[in-house]
This record gives sequence, structure tokens and C-alpha cells, in this order.
Amino acid sequence: MALNFALSSDTQIQVVITADESVNADDDTRRTYLDTGDASLLHITEGATWFTLKALSPAERLQAEINAGAHTRSELGRHLAEQRGEHTGEDRARWHHALNDDERKAVASYDQYIEACYVETVKAGLVSIDGHNGDPFEVLQSIRPEGVRQLAIVELACHVQRISLLGPDEKK
Repeated sequence: MALNFALSSDTQIQVVITADESVNADDDTRRTYLDTGDASLLHITEGATWFTLKALSPAERLQAEINAGAHTRSELGRHLAEQRGEHTGEDRARWHHALNDDERKAVASYDQYIEACYVETVKAGLVSIDGHNGDPFEVLQSIRPEGVRQLAIVELACHVQRISLLGPDEKK
């Protein structure tokens, strides 16, 4: 059969966040972990926080994007954000500085949309956080410092997207 059909979104996995003080990984290992979900790549010590995530169906993924504002996102911002990715360091700063006010607003609007997509994806895919009762997304929102909370949302969204888009044999 030439087409791959995802027959179920019932898949659940457990993951850790690389910003957790109980998890050690260099940048390359972190990227590989986010791509594969293979926690054996990480050095995880006792006390790490484990998150249970579920795969999202196509309808759930679409609803998360709609909740994030998919129908109102800035297409100019998307286009400019793609160009931004071609620049690094000072070159990126100079590229951004050269944008007119309308373009800066479009990029900022698109960045807010992407952040909202991550939040909505995690809201839909976060099942539980080991050792914590209550609404898992509300518990997640209480992570401090802020930078760790934001990184947790991005990493969890990456894991949810990965398991939601893989075929049944590739889900881990």
C-alpha cells in the first residue's frame, strides 16, 4: 500500500524536558531527543519530572491551530519569518532593523501565532505530569522561572507534533 494511514491517535508517551535540572544533554543530544523521543540519549537523574502526552488526531491538530488563530495569522509575517531563518547573529539583527514598522508588526504577529500554536498543541496533548494533581496545563503554567516554562511548552509541543504525525510503527 503506497499511502500511510494513521489509524489511531491513542498513542501516549512519557517525556522529560531538557531544561529540567535532573536532565543533562548538550545541544546536539537535545535536538536528537526532540526529533526521536529517545530518552536513553539523555542523562536523567532521580527527581526528573515526567510528562505524559497523547498523539492528536488531524481534527484535534486543526482545532489547536484554529484556537491559536490560524485564520487570522499574518501571511506577510510568515513569509518574513522564513526569511529571518536565513540570517544569524548580527546579520539577523540588521535584517530585522531594516524592516519597516508594518513588517515588524507582521513578524511579531506571526511569532505570537506560533507561540499560541505551541500552547494550544500542549493544552490538547498534555495528559498528566507525574507527581502533580489537577489540570496538567495549569500545573505546567506554574513552572518557574519563566524561561523554563516557555522551553517546556516548546519541547512538549515538539513531542506532541512528532507522535501525532508519525505512522503507527514509528511512534515511540
